[in-house]
Amino acid sequence: MASIIDIVKAKIDIVEEIGLVVALQKSGKSLKGLCPFHNERTPSFYVFAESQTWHCFGCNEGGDVFSFVQKQQGLEFREALLYLAEKAGVEVEEHGGPSPEEAREISAAKERLRKLNEDALLWFHQMLLRAKEATEARAYVQSRGISADTVIGFGLGYAPDHWDALTHYLQGQGYSQQELVSGGLARERNSQESEGREGGVYDYFRNRLIFPIRDIRGRVIGFGGRALGDGKPKYLNSPQTLLFEKNSVLYAIDMAKDAIKDAGQVVIVEGYVDAVIAHQYGTKQTVACIGSAITEKHIQQLKKMTRQVTLALDPDAAGSAATELGIQEALKTFDRTVVPVPLAAERTERQRSGQGKHKQQVRGIIRLEEQVDAEINVLQLPAGEDPDEVIKRDFSAWLYAVTHPLPLVDYYFVVKTAELNLREPAGKTEAARRLLPVIGMISDRIKRDAYIRKLAGMISIDERSLYEELQKVLKGQKANGVTAAFSAPMGQQAAGKSGPLGGWNAAAQSVKSEVSAGSKDGEKEAQSALEGSGQGPSIRLDRNRDNRLQWEDYLIGLLLQNPGLSQNVCGIINDGDFAGTDTRELYRILNSVYQQRASSPSHQPFEQHVPSALLATVARAQKCVESRYPRDGEPVKEAIQCATRLKRTRLLQLNTELKYLIHEAAEAGDSVAVRQFLLQVSQIERQLRTINTAMRLHG
Repeated sequence: MASIIDIVKAKIDIVEEIGLVVALQKSGKSLKGLCPFHNERTPSFYVFAESQTWHCFGCNEGGDVFSFVQKQQGLEFREALLYLAEKAGVEVEEHGGPSPEEAREISAAKERLRKLNEDALLWFHQMLLRAKEATEARAYVQSRGISADTVIGFGLGYAPDHWDALTHYLQGQGYSQQELVSGGLARERNSQESEGREGGVYDYFRNRLIFPIRDIRGRVIGFGGRALGDGKPKYLNSPQTLLFEKNSVLYAIDMAKDAIKDAGQVVIVEGYVDAVIAHQYGTKQTVACIGSAITEKHIQQLKKMTRQVTLALDPDAAGSAATELGIQEALKTFDRTVVPVPLAAERTERQRSGQGKHKQQVRGIIRLEEQVDAEINVLQLPAGEDPDEVIKRDFSAWLYAVTHPLPLVDYYFVVKTAELNLREPAGKTEAARRLLPVIGMISDRIKRDAYIRKLAGMISIDERSLYEELQKVLKGQKANGVTAAFSAPMGQQAAGKSGPLGGWNAAAQSVKSEVSAGSKDGEKEAQSALEGSGQGPSIRLDRNRDNRLQWEDYLIGLLLQNPGLSQNVCGIINDGDFAGTDTRELYRILNSVYQQRASSPSHQPFEQHVPSALLATVARAQKCVESRYPRDGEPVKEAIQCATRLKRTRLLQLNTELKYLIHEAAEAGDSVAVRQFLLQVSQIERQLRTINTAMRLHG
């Protein structure tokens, strides 16, 4: 029986879906266009109608229609499923959730609430633009430097200082009092708030500048109101509704999402006006958290678009606390990748084994560490100035600060020693106690050494003494094994998503170096592999897919049985290596849950994190493992073998796709494209040789 995912994919043509946002042109049997996920001038983004897949050979992203929609729109899997199912005319039944009738009622209520919000937005907006009583509001907008175009672009509005102006209008449009209350636009009257009048409702927002809050798809889900005059509280947000949950909403995310992807960075500010002014002046990768708290749900949204988070919260005590909280949420929520960390090589030595034989062993070549797959930094503002004030006073200074934010370690050097007297022994000791754990989390040995020297100079202590203390810290962190890329330069991408295995990334970089140096070896090697493989363009792009899906089930089953195996396979394989939509999403969830439990232990059953549409896959994967329990009783070995096999299969798939493209480019006489594709084949061939070696080592 086909799953809901298969039914939806059968009804949605990936070419049509991607064609809505990417201008595609025919290229042989495939289609190509400019990648929507990174800046490029020459198309390297290909869609394969035969296999219903896509791949960018520039940024190495790829997948099926689900992965495209999730990445392009920043949606969770469940949201992407509902979005595509609606387009396909397929009803999604969620197990353990509401019945189909209840689901339809909830969906209808949400649509009604969206229309209510849109009608309220138009009324608020027209009040700001035309109402005589909005004179003070318009003066305030002008005093904050907000232009007329920005007022219109963001749909800013005004709520007059009347008890029931909006409710009277909306009731005239056919909305009931209960709808206004449940939609967060009105409150029920009581004797204290209605000056003795009883019954009915009154406006939730009064005498406030209104900021419409939209979801990532641009639909109005709530409002924020800034008090004019002495009204309290200064900022008032919609209460929680079917559509609005303050802790998960980012203001201006709908207008910022494309800029975030283009810039490879998100700037998080604290206030509505800060975000509005940042967009007005061109820093469109800016969003604001509703309230000052950055939550895990915020980071979950943002990590789909970028790995670089720049915090630009207000430079007061509350802003500093929010910055610290945001740092902790980001470190906790971002995924981790396994990176190779080179160690000081020790001399080769002979050791006597238990059988009395001599064994040659090289120690200290490399070890694997987990690293937060993100760059988190802080934009330091002048004392007493909010972001919008800095932008208006000196935009060039703001732009420089955005493109050169303070790396997290440097930020901690400032804030963790601000109140210490570094001339006194007690202050020196406390500075070392606070900063050595931060330095110990840096995986790059050169950067770690640099910060040790910086700390030694700051507190006038001998470096060797600090190194001794650092070793004690590192021993304590070893059990966790998590490090952070605290100071990667702006614009530099995080470590390759596929994760290293035996230095794959290093091999890829080596190929790039050879190409830039004018080496022809890679091209000859690729051409030789292409000619000697006996595999021409007649090969199906989805060959061996069924066998591959069985191996994916088996790996997922092993991970479900023993979540700790994640640390053994995440350096070999990533979610993009999965052909199945369901197994790919389950692997992502498994990895995320494992990492979250490692940083903050939880006893919630794994199934609570799984969308109901994937529960059948969970059962199938568990059955797959039960039917072939690890033959030698070594699940670690089995998991590594399985992950390695899947990585190899994915690379062979890429090879096949490249051979199609080489054949098409050669027929079109595009020698430049042929050379580029051949060099990519050479990189894949090198990775395949490394994998083949690893497979022999692991049996």
